[in-house]
Formats: sequence, C-alpha cells, structure tokens
Amino acid sequence: MSSSAKQLVLFGVACAMFAALMLTGVVGNVVRGNFMAVPLVGSALVLAAALIWFGVWLNRRRIQLMFRHPTPDRLIANYHATLLQARARKIPNADAVASYLSALAATVYGQFDRARGELDVVDWAKAPAMYRGHRLHLLALIALLETRDEPAARQMAAEARALEGTDPAGGLPVLDAALLVATGVDDSETIQRVRQAARRGAGAIPALCAWALSLHFERSGQPAEAARYRELVRDAAPYFIGLKPV
Repeated sequence: MSSSAKQLVLFGVACAMFAALMLTGVVGNVVRGNFMAVPLVGSALVLAAALIWFGVWLNRRRIQLMFRHPTPDRLIANYHATLLQARARKIPNADAVASYLSALAATVYGQFDRARGELDVVDWAKAPAMYRGHRLHLLALIALLETRDEPAARQMAAEARALEGTDPAGGLPVLDAALLVATGVDDSETIQRVRQAARRGAGAIPALCAWALSLHFERSGQPAEAARYRELVRDAAPYFIGLKPV
C-alpha cells in the first residue's frame, strides 16, 4: 500500500470511529427517551461530512492550480514546506516522501536534472523497500520521458515492482501500470486500471495515465481515442513534457 493510500485508510478509520461514537450517543439518548438529541447529532454528522468533503475538494483544487503554473516551483515549494511540518511532527520517512513528490513534479515538467537532484538529497539505502521502489519507478519514468529508453524503463519498473513486493506496505500499482502501458503492455486488466486513474482529475498520476493510454491507442491505430486522452493530459497537467513532440 502506498503512503497516500495509507493516509486515506487512516482517515477512513478515523471517520468511521467518529461516526460510531456519534451513533452510540444517538442510541443512548433514544433509549433514555431524549429524542431532542437526535436531530442535533444528525446535524453534527452532516456538518462534519460537509467539512470533510470541502477539505478534500479544496486540497484537490489547490493542487490543480499548482499544475496550471508553467514551472514546478510552486509544487516543489509546497512539498518542501510539507516536509518541514512532517519533520516537526517526527513523521517517519517524510524526507523520502517529499523527495519523491518533488522529483515527480520536476519530471512531469521535463526538468530531469532537477528531479535527480531532488532524489539525491535522500540516503535511499536507509529507506524502507517501499520508498526505494518508489525511487526506481520514478527513474524508470525519467528514462522513458527523457530518452525514450523503453527497455531501461521496463527493467527499472520490474526492479521497483519486485522491491516494493518485499514490503508489507506495498507499492505504486497505478504508476507501475502506467509505465507498463506506456512501454507496450496492452493487457486488458492493466489498461483498465490506468483508465480509472486517468479520470481522477488534475495532477501527475492522472496525467501520466492519460498519456500512457494515448500511446496505447496510437499503437493500436485509434487516433481519435489517442487525441481524447491527450486532452485529458492537458486538463490534468497542461505543461506535461510528454505532450511535446519528440
């Protein structure tokens, strides 16, 4: 499981616990005949759900606006600032996460040397297998975008997949699937996984998935579908380097 997925799971668990606590309060008040508490608790639950939804939407909108900027500077500054906060809270492996995200942002914009520089600030030998796999996946993406070296990209992606498979926390299945599709793997299960991620809105991963699908449809002689997915790339990350002609 990726770090972002773990955060979502923890968030979901916290929400479930909160809902269970509120429900317990409702049941207890009903049993005691205090029906006035029911609408109050219900209103609190609705308000909490609305606030959670708004927070998620606001964060997505903020990331979307950052990807509309012609350079990755704002994205990288945001990840660096987040790293400082995470260090203050003593969150494990925060440096690896911030390094990976900053390097991914630089890669999307075609700033490959900058991406490698962001990766170099971390001692990856001391990082868990999952994060070392993340780094290899990103290097595979750089090889594909910078030099169109498909064999090297496939090899590094395979090494990343194997490395992440040794970590109970998991890996990056969507990015791995996008790399497979971009380098010519056309099985229906992998393509379906990439399709789903390509529709998730703005950001690096939706852009990469849509780009991989555009390559797939070009190979399969479906130019209209390829053009449709290139438009999705532009919506997700307008300055994505993969949109530039080779």
